[in-house]
Order: sequence, then structure tokens, then C-alpha cells
Amino acid sequence: MARPIRSRPPASATASVVGPSGTLGTDLAASADSLRAFLALLRLLDEKGFLRLGHDLLREEDRVVEVLAQRLPASDVRGAMRAATALASAFRDVDPATLASWSARVPRALAEAERAASGPPIGPVEVLAALNDPDVNRGVRMTLGFLRGAGRSPGP
Repeated sequence: MARPIRSRPPASATASVVGPSGTLGTDLAASADSLRAFLALLRLLDEKGFLRLGHDLLREEDRVVEVLAQRLPASDVRGAMRAATALASAFRDVDPATLASWSARVPRALAEAERAASGPPIGPVEVLAALNDPDVNRGVRMTLGFLRGAGRSPGP
């Protein structure tokens, strides 16, 4: 007659992923909103083709670098790297919420600028009258504040 097996198999590699509560279900339930948001982001990236692009770029990373190195002059690559580094350091201390707020305004501001560019020329009196428009006045104040801050910053 067969005897029952009394020993337990060793813990699998996935046992440590389960979490301190001992059940993956508890951890998943606690993170349900985050997981839904992550899945929505993945769906959007897939729909727009970014997942496929990223996959292809990562898979062929060496080839992509090789092609870029062959096609671009070394001075362009060095200049682009210096510019990217300077841009990254410039935005390092910017609050992400502030940056997102400003970024959301850019398309609307560019569309308004395009419409205004096709209008008739304006003179100094029209410029002064435009300052009575609260949106224009706020934009001028923001621009002056930006220029004031840039002027106070150390640098060349």
C-alpha cells in the first residue's frame, strides 16, 4: 500500500513575490486602481504603436546606434547630447505639476498666436488697449516675471 508523502516541496521562486500577507490576491486588491491605470496606459501605448516601436528599438539597439552613428556627424551628436543634458538639468528643479500645467497651455497658445499672426498690423495704441484684456494682462505679467527670473539667475 502507498504511503502518503509527508515532506513538502521546497518553496518556489515565486513564493517571495506573494508578499508578507501570504496571498497575492490581497496585494492585487489593494493596488486595483493603480493596476487599472497602468493597464490603461499600456493599452494607449499599444494603440499608438509605442510598444512595438520600443520593442523594436530595444531588440535592435546596437543596430540603431550603429545607423545613427553612421548617418549623423559626430559634432551633431555631441551638440545634441550637450543640449539634452542642459535641458534635463534646467528642468530638474521644476515642479512636475507646474511643468504639466505649462505644457497643457502650449497648444492653445500656439493656435491663438497663429490666428493673431494672420490679422492686420497693430500699433502702440492697440497694444496698450490689449492690456485691458485680463488674459493678455496676465500673459504679459507672466512673461515679465519669467524675464525677471531669468535675469536674476547666475550665468553669462
